[in-house]
Amino acid sequence: MRTKLGGIVMIGALIFGTLAAPIGRAARDNGEAQGAPAKGCDYACLTGFVDQYLAALAAHDPSRLPVAPHVKFTENTIPLKLGDALWGTISGLGTYKIYFADPQAGQVGCEVTIRENGTPAIFVLRLKVVDRKITEVETIVRRGAEPAQNLEKLGQPNPVWLQPLAPSERTPRAEMLKDTNQYFEGLVHLSGDIVPFDEKCNRILDGTQDTNNPSYNEGWGHGNFNPAGMGCRENMNTKIWAYIKSVNPRRFLIVDEKMGIVFGFFMFNHPGTVLSADVPGIGKIDMPPSAKRPFSVEVAEFFKIQNGKIRQIEGVQLALPYRQPTGWEK
Repeated sequence: MRTKLGGIVMIGALIFGTLAAPIGRAARDNGEAQGAPAKGCDYACLTGFVDQYLAALAAHDPSRLPVAPHVKFTENTIPLKLGDALWGTISGLGTYKIYFADPQAGQVGCEVTIRENGTPAIFVLRLKVVDRKITEVETIVRRGAEPAQNLEKLGQPNPVWLQPLAPSERTPRAEMLKDTNQYFEGLVHLSGDIVPFDEKCNRILDGTQDTNNPSYNEGWGHGNFNPAGMGCRENMNTKIWAYIKSVNPRRFLIVDEKMGIVFGFFMFNHPGTVLSADVPGIGKIDMPPSAKRPFSVEVAEFFKIQNGKIRQIEGVQLALPYRQPTGWEK
């Protein structure tokens, strides 16, 4: 995980903390498959709503959307009127996109690149659709040109995001949620060994691959120690993410059984009280200065589950004041 401890958060900082509730209750409390699904709205119908939203956004015209009378809209955790914020500043769509949909829950989302007054940015969207009306719109705009440019330099998303799973590769819905939550448990307990990682697992956060990427190194001030050059399991086993004391809430919102994707929003809370990490084989390493202060990070993150293992991870981070609400509290 990379955590931009220098400006945002270490990418790796994305995933650890105290489990707020067992997975069954966490999913139920945090919105997974809640409410009436989109009646008669299958996978293609739901992804069509994303297309409609992006087209309306690019046209600065929310009136094009079929929304419920009391639609709820947030951008970067702040409740707003649909049509505010990015609706006024977007200047075009980019070239990178990943969609995921959950007909059972009536939820659909995407990660795409955009232009905001000409500057590249990453845009993450979640829609809830009930009776073919949009009732919820949750967005993150990851501003700053470099992350979006890095995604677009890839040419297209990793093929694993774009390929439906064969029936033999699929994992039951409940197990997909369990496997994803176990990732957070591994961070809580500082153990990648308890996480069902595929040996080919990689992670991209804020446009940068921060596993199996020895050319990326933010520097930990200890010789050649470079967690970004390690695999997903080995990276987690370094225990460097101990400064993230809780991930709460964990909101599992989309389970895309067709593509094998679990998507949600996860709040990482850093009290600033963990000043060092005890790295196996190396010893005590000081945390960067930016970890020695209270702050929270909301992460929009999605996981590819293939043959019961985590094959790929991707998402964006949003640095926030400590214990900032998500905007979706009940």
